[in-house]
Amino acid sequence: MNSTLASLLKRPDLWQASATLNITHGIATGYASLNTSLHQGGWPTGALTELLCRQPGSGELQLLAPTLAQLSAAGRPLVLIAPPHLPYAPAWQRWNINLERLLVVQTTTLRDQLWATEQGLRAASGGAVLTWLTTANLSVPQLRKLQLAAQAGAGLAVLFRSCQTANQPSPATLRIAIESTADGCQLTILKQRGGWSGQSVCLQRPDILSQRTMPTQHLPTPQPVCATGSEPDPVSPPQVRPRALPLRPALQ
Repeated sequence: MNSTLASLLKRPDLWQASATLNITHGIATGYASLNTSLHQGGWPTGALTELLCRQPGSGELQLLAPTLAQLSAAGRPLVLIAPPHLPYAPAWQRWNINLERLLVVQTTTLRDQLWATEQGLRAASGGAVLTWLTTANLSVPQLRKLQLAAQAGAGLAVLFRSCQTANQPSPATLRIAIESTADGCQLTILKQRGGWSGQSVCLQRPDILSQRTMPTQHLPTPQPVCATGSEPDPVSPPQVRPRALPLRPALQ
């Protein structure tokens, strides 16, 4: 065998169709029809999942809410990186998500965001890392680097990207396009490693996600931190600079 080809086949981020898959159980999505359509019976762990939507607020967080509630109840960390708006705490509490497990990281450049995402994925410890890259044009090497970080952290790794990237190559294990509907959303599975693609799944919002009455008691608001895209000094701790952000209910 050609030595160059042999070295390529040894890469951990290169999957061969003829290879035996190491199938593990995914994290339940909270939707029976979606679990049935997914190869691992739920969201894959230790691998990238891309949710493609026209714009933030297309139902992507409501789709993930049951899983995030499950992870937070188990004491797992939930990390949001560069969300378009600061999460609305009463809505998240309505979704039964433990706000004490929630960390919001704000970045000012794509380089910082990719660095923060990679670090978060490597330290996921079975939790979830969600990052918004809806306006970024990412190269395959950049995505592959995140895929390897997700594999190391073994948690739920979700990239929110624009639907315009649907035809672009990606090493993500699972890619799903989301279309918002009047009472829920329609999902199209564009790619799933080891399973069927092209499936369409229509989901209705659970009753708890349709309620608009929010609790009136005071709730803690997740505090954002700023991440820098350089490696931290081995002696001094990395600097974390709080930055005031507008509180908007846009991520309900």
